[in-house]
Amino acid sequence: MHRLRTVLGFLWLAAAASAAAQAPVPAVYPVGVREVEYVETTYGPRTLTMNVFYPGALPEPAPPPFAMELFANFRVYRDVEIATAPRKFPLVMLSHGRGGSGLVYAWLAEYLAARGYVVAAIDHYRANANDRSIVYLANKLWQRPVDVSLDITYLTTHEPWARAIDETRIGIAGHSQGGFTALWIGGARVNAERFAAFQQHWKSDLSVPAHIRDQMPVDATPALEVADPRVRAAFAMAPGVIQAFGMDAQSIAHMAIPAYIIVGAGDTVTPPGDNAVFAAEHIRNVDLAILRGPVGHEIFVNECSAEGKLELPETCVDAPGVDRAKLHADIGAAAVAFFDDRLGVARPWEAK
Repeated sequence: MHRLRTVLGFLWLAAAASAAAQAPVPAVYPVGVREVEYVETTYGPRTLTMNVFYPGALPEPAPPPFAMELFANFRVYRDVEIATAPRKFPLVMLSHGRGGSGLVYAWLAEYLAARGYVVAAIDHYRANANDRSIVYLANKLWQRPVDVSLDITYLTTHEPWARAIDETRIGIAGHSQGGFTALWIGGARVNAERFAAFQQHWKSDLSVPAHIRDQMPVDATPALEVADPRVRAAFAMAPGVIQAFGMDAQSIAHMAIPAYIIVGAGDTVTPPGDNAVFAAEHIRNVDLAILRGPVGHEIFVNECSAEGKLELPETCVDAPGVDRAKLHADIGAAAVAFFDDRLGVARPWEAK
């Protein structure tokens, strides 16, 4: 049975009853970020890319913080050393929305990393803002959880990440299509007939050039067994579009790990009733938080600069009265409380 968190103001903080009385975990570390690329051959050769955020150790003098065009109010440092600690750090994979990128969630990656997590913000292959094809955005949607699994394997077997990551404590967070991915890799399944119908819909779209439609398979088989038992907890932000992608009540009920689902009440892109609430009704071990008021779909994206608000108003400008910075602080605290509890993270961390 799911637990609906009635939201007073904007967010009820705790991920579970056991975490309800805890104050938000304070930041301990400065945060480093490093771009990681590697070639995998299972489905390739393909070059997979991610930006890994981690507890950092700053040199003296400290370098200037990493900056991104259009976004603001995060403070991370490129390529600094990984901090040492009494124990290895848990890992959270971070899956972006349709056609997006991992870096647009730098705020959440920073929040987690400052509190002792390694966070891999992945760019899904041929389905990200810098390189995308409808083949991967639609008919090869199953490559999303595959990317996550391959990236976990890489990080837990290659230095310097392998010596920093506790491979027994791995979670996933995701937004929108990334939220769907988080549930999918956590054990929720797609109905084969529904997923094939979803594929056929796109293959039959005559607005897509014929030579691209020829590359679009209609075969649900690769989408049916994508769960990764190494992933032990899923934090799904505005997951969608749950039913259109092929999940029904029976297939969602296969979700094997605890989930925290969070969505804005004012989300018109992935409306809560048909997506977040529908999923929560059929997951055994789940918390559902609804952000009350006119909180939209893009609230989970970075805060924007003044230029970003001019260039990307749909992404950057919230409804009157919505405080994205405050919501990010609350959502970050909820994510830490959830992952700490569900992954069995010991605290306090002692930075050295």
